Amino acid sequence: MTVSDSPDNPREGTEAHESAVRRLDAARSDQHDKSEAHDAAQDPATEREAGSELAEANEELAAREAWVKWIERGY
Repeated sequence: MTVSDSPDNPREGTEAHESAVRRLDAARSDQHDKSEAHDAAQDPATEREAGSELAEANEELAAREAWVKWIERGY
């Protein structure tokens, strides 16, 4: 059982938690799209740009995951 599964977690269902989860879902979707674009890149310039965008998306996803965990744990 994770913290988010706990029935005693008063932070779930709050506006802040719901917003954080929505943003996390959007970051996951964006990271997936950027990963596919990187995989489909055909030339070095496109691959470089796609790689940069993928790196940014990975960082955003990690930050969103950390934020949701922070809200759920209340730290």
